[in-house]
Amino acid sequence: MNSNLPFSISTPQACDLCGATDAEFVLSTNRLDGPLVRCRNCQLVYVVVGSRDRKEAAWDNLGNCPTIASEQVAAEMVRLSERAKELALVEPHVEQSEQPWRELMARERLGDLKRFVGGGRLLEIGCSTGEMLLAAKDSFDTFGVEADAISSRTARERGVQCFNGALADAQIAGEKLADASFDVAALYHVIEHFPSPRAELTELHRVLKPGGWLAIETPNIANVWFRLLGARWRQFIPDHIFFFTPQTIRRLCEETGFEIVELRNAGKAMSARLLISRIGRYHQPTARALSAISRQFNFDDRTIRLNFGDVMRLYARRK
Repeated sequence: MNSNLPFSISTPQACDLCGATDAEFVLSTNRLDGPLVRCRNCQLVYVVVGSRDRKEAAWDNLGNCPTIASEQVAAEMVRLSERAKELALVEPHVEQSEQPWRELMARERLGDLKRFVGGGRLLEIGCSTGEMLLAAKDSFDTFGVEADAISSRTARERGVQCFNGALADAQIAGEKLADASFDVAALYHVIEHFPSPRAELTELHRVLKPGGWLAIETPNIANVWFRLLGARWRQFIPDHIFFFTPQTIRRLCEETGFEIVELRNAGKAMSARLLISRIGRYHQPTARALSAISRQFNFDDRTIRLNFGDVMRLYARRK
């Protein structure tokens, strides 16, 4: 499974889940921001980020100097976004065409969430341009947190109440988010990006009411595709830092004060256009041929539903 890129772990960072500093090398790939390792103690898989000092400085300053921290976080997001473009992992024109399917996924996620909670105050971390919160506005009082300045501005222009920055320094009307002030918090493909998932869930435990709901969707590295593809697994992109299994995400939730009620695989709806673009990550000639066929037969805007078993969604309650 290891690539040809050598690496020796001479100064491993502490595991975010258990605090151990004994990690084994898994693989290296230029699609990640550093070598991938596995904690020998708790089995959490994470990236030893080359720019770790810069990232930790940004997040450590949250609450002390929010403006500087938010600027540093935004700059890091821009850097990682540019790395993804350099690696040809995303095609901007394809991503821009995907808006209807992002809205479809938002409605479907909302419907799934409402099996557990149908109203109250909803907080979404990493709300992007606000699709989920717009879908939820008829049932919930919504608030979003988004680190990317352009995305958060777009969300606000669409009528979403959205804070640009990180959860730790989020404010409503100039006031820090109050203790026990939300009924539900949602993170869809966000927790794997955080420098410290434990710190984020600890903060969410503070702002959620007792009995409040937590929804998380994130890649599941305990799957056949990772074992088969190794460094070419589709979830390896520069801004993914942590890769959970059902066991490690359950432990993280339990140790930060949440009880998991449901944990299962989750699929995704997308356009045929986006699927073909993603195939290009593995073999560009095949993607180009499929793209030509798709355009010829007007398949680009067909909805494709996929569930590879490498993404999990969980619902948990605050103790």
